[in-house]
Amino acid sequence: MLKKGRGEKNKALFFRLVAELGAAPITEAFIKSKTETIDGLCEGGSITIAPHNHIVDTVIHELLHRVFPMRSERSIRRTTSLLLKQLTDDEVQYFYDEYQRRKRTGKARDIED
Repeated sequence: MLKKGRGEKNKALFFRLVAELGAAPITEAFIKSKTETIDGLCEGGSITIAPHNHIVDTVIHELLHRVFPMRSERSIRRTTSLLLKQLTDDEVQYFYDEYQRRKRTGKARDIED
Protein backbone atom coordinates (compact mmCIF):
# COMPACT_ATOMS: atom_id res chain seq x y z
CA MET A 1 0.00 0.00 0.00
CA LEU A 2 2.73 2.53 0.88
CA LYS A 3 5.17 3.49 -1.88
CA LYS A 4 8.49 1.66 -2.11
CA GLY A 5 11.42 3.41 -0.51
CA ARG A 6 9.55 4.33 2.67
CA GLY A 7 10.94 3.25 6.00
CA GLU A 8 9.69 0.03 7.52
CA LYS A 9 8.74 1.99 10.64
CA ASN A 10 6.23 4.11 8.69
CA LYS A 11 4.82 1.05 6.92
CA ALA A 12 4.37 -0.69 10.23
CA LEU A 13 2.68 2.39 11.72
CA PHE A 14 0.31 2.69 8.75
CA PHE A 15 -0.73 -0.97 9.05
CA ARG A 16 -1.15 -0.61 12.81
CA LEU A 17 -3.47 2.36 12.26
CA VAL A 18 -5.46 0.35 9.71
CA ALA A 19 -5.85 -2.36 12.36
CA GLU A 20 -6.89 0.25 14.95
CA LEU A 21 -9.42 1.64 12.49
CA GLY A 22 -10.98 -1.81 12.49
CA ALA A 23 -10.89 -2.15 16.28
CA ALA A 24 -11.66 1.34 17.54
CA PRO A 25 -15.21 2.40 18.36
CA ILE A 26 -15.61 5.48 16.14
CA THR A 27 -18.59 7.82 16.26
CA GLU A 28 -19.26 10.72 13.94
CA ALA A 29 -20.86 13.65 15.79
CA PHE A 30 -20.48 17.40 16.05
CA ILE A 31 -18.24 18.43 18.94
CA LYS A 32 -19.11 21.76 20.53
CA SER A 33 -16.61 23.92 22.36
CA LYS A 34 -16.89 27.55 23.42
CA THR A 35 -13.21 28.28 22.87
CA GLU A 36 -11.97 26.23 19.90
CA THR A 37 -12.88 24.15 16.87
CA ILE A 38 -12.51 20.47 17.64
CA ASP A 39 -12.18 18.06 14.72
CA GLY A 40 -11.85 14.89 16.77
CA LEU A 41 -11.60 13.50 20.25
CA CYS A 42 -10.13 10.30 21.71
CA GLU A 43 -11.38 9.44 25.20
CA GLY A 44 -10.89 6.08 26.85
CA GLY A 45 -10.12 4.40 23.53
CA SER A 46 -13.34 5.65 21.91
CA ILE A 47 -13.04 8.17 19.10
CA THR A 48 -15.46 10.90 18.04
CA ILE A 49 -14.94 12.58 14.65
CA ALA A 50 -16.68 15.83 13.70
CA PRO A 51 -18.30 15.52 10.24
CA HIS A 52 -16.52 18.33 8.42
CA ASN A 53 -13.20 19.03 6.67
CA HIS A 54 -10.06 16.96 7.12
CA ILE A 55 -11.72 13.69 8.06
CA VAL A 56 -8.83 11.38 7.11
CA ASP A 57 -6.16 13.40 8.89
CA THR A 58 -8.44 13.78 11.93
CA VAL A 59 -9.10 10.02 12.04
CA ILE A 60 -5.37 9.30 11.76
CA HIS A 61 -4.61 11.92 14.44
CA GLU A 62 -7.14 10.44 16.89
CA LEU A 63 -6.02 6.87 16.15
CA LEU A 64 -2.46 7.94 16.96
CA HIS A 65 -3.73 9.23 20.33
CA ARG A 66 -5.29 5.80 20.86
CA VAL A 67 -2.10 3.94 19.90
CA PHE A 68 0.23 6.32 21.78
CA PRO A 69 -1.80 7.76 24.69
CA MET A 70 1.26 9.14 26.51
CA ARG A 71 2.57 11.18 23.56
CA SER A 72 2.17 14.94 23.56
CA GLU A 73 -0.23 16.74 21.25
CA ARG A 74 2.77 18.19 19.42
CA SER A 75 4.25 14.73 18.82
CA ILE A 76 0.91 13.41 17.55
CA ARG A 77 0.54 16.39 15.19
CA ARG A 78 4.05 15.87 13.81
CA THR A 79 3.51 12.14 13.28
CA THR A 80 0.15 12.80 11.62
CA SER A 81 1.70 15.30 9.22
CA LEU A 82 4.63 13.04 8.35
CA LEU A 83 2.39 10.05 7.72
CA LEU A 84 -0.13 12.01 5.63
CA LYS A 85 2.64 13.35 3.38
CA GLN A 86 3.61 9.78 2.55
CA LEU A 87 0.15 8.40 1.74
CA THR A 88 -0.91 7.97 -1.86
CA ASP A 89 -4.33 9.14 -3.05
CA ASP A 90 -5.43 5.49 -3.10
CA GLU A 91 -4.36 5.03 0.52
CA VAL A 92 -6.21 8.16 1.62
CA GLN A 93 -9.30 6.95 -0.27
CA TYR A 94 -8.99 3.52 1.35
CA PHE A 95 -8.76 5.06 4.84
CA TYR A 96 -11.76 7.30 4.12
CA ASP A 97 -13.82 4.38 2.78
CA GLU A 98 -12.98 2.26 5.83
CA TYR A 99 -13.91 5.12 8.15
CA GLN A 100 -17.23 5.58 6.35
CA ARG A 101 -17.93 1.85 6.58
CA ARG A 102 -17.13 1.58 10.30
CA LYS A 103 -18.37 4.82 11.83
CA ARG A 104 -21.54 5.19 13.84
CA THR A 105 -23.55 8.38 13.99
CA GLY A 106 -23.92 9.93 17.42
CA LYS A 107 -25.37 12.90 19.21
CA ALA A 108 -23.53 16.22 19.35
CA ARG A 109 -21.04 16.43 22.21
CA ASP A 110 -20.38 19.42 24.45
CA ILE A 111 -16.82 19.76 25.68
CA GLU A 112 -16.12 21.46 28.99
CA ASP A 113 -13.39 24.08 28.45
